[in-house]
Amino acid sequence: MSRMKTFLKYLMIVIAFYVFSNIMINAFLKVSYVDMHDYEINVDQVFIDVSEAKTSKRNGYIKGIVKNNTDVIVENKYLKFSMLSKNGNVLGEKYIRIDKIEPEQLRKFELKFEYDNVKSFKIEMTDTKPEEQDFIELIKSNAKDLYNLKFN
Repeated sequence: MSRMKTFLKYLMIVIAFYVFSNIMINAFLKVSYVDMHDYEINVDQVFIDVSEAKTSKRNGYIKGIVKNNTDVIVENKYLKFSMLSKNGNVLGEKYIRIDKIEPEQLRKFELKFEYDNVKSFKIEMTDTKPEEQDFIELIKSNAKDLYNLKFN
């Protein structure tokens, strides 16, 4: 019986250490990301709203929505995200493919990147598709989910 109590004690210590270390790791990772407020959007065909853009020393992510605010269907286009250093040098590019967005339709996007020391980014729309790039699909979402967003 005493062996069982000792075993349970050690098990509880291991579980407590596991929970504590996961909490500390998550807290450290969240603190290591900083907001990016310096970005440029050069797109006329669709409205792009960046809801969150964060970067750390090694990587980062950009979240937002794309809305077709024209009367025509936008299809077979690519959003090009150019990641820039503090001097404006291009560190790398990521692409999001737009298959088809109906007029007034909304789509969410989330882009993750792994470039060092990104300080800003630029978004452009292009028709061409680079062969070597990875493409991220827009997340199909219902406009009802995003009804509280206000657009110009």
